[in-house]
Amino acid sequence: MSRRSVLDWLNDIIAWGERLEGHLAGVSYEGFLNDPKTQDAAAKCAEAIGVAANELAKLDPTLEARFPELQLGLAYRARNKLSHGYYMVEQQIVWTTVTISIPQTVAAARRAKYLF
Repeated sequence: MSRRSVLDWLNDIIAWGERLEGHLAGVSYEGFLNDPKTQDAAAKCAEAIGVAANELAKLDPTLEARFPELQLGLAYRARNKLSHGYYMVEQQIVWTTVTISIPQTVAAARRAKYLF
């Protein structure tokens, strides 16, 4: 298996962020709370972004210092909570993560990718 580059992982964050944006288009907070399919889709996107964030942090430990808006550590912790602590996830926190934190991370990934 070939080794993936920083650019590959940044592109993954962007692609999963765009998928997430599509899943949430036109969805209100109340709609999100009442739609398990949208919750599941959002969680999957957040998990994938968290995996990519962790791979980026391992591949280039200086990246988050140069681009703190990437929130690599936070994205990975959110991924772990969704994957391993799914039974105690609060949908209000998921909503905030997928509508505020992840869009910030995706925007930072778009900026960072021009360095690679």
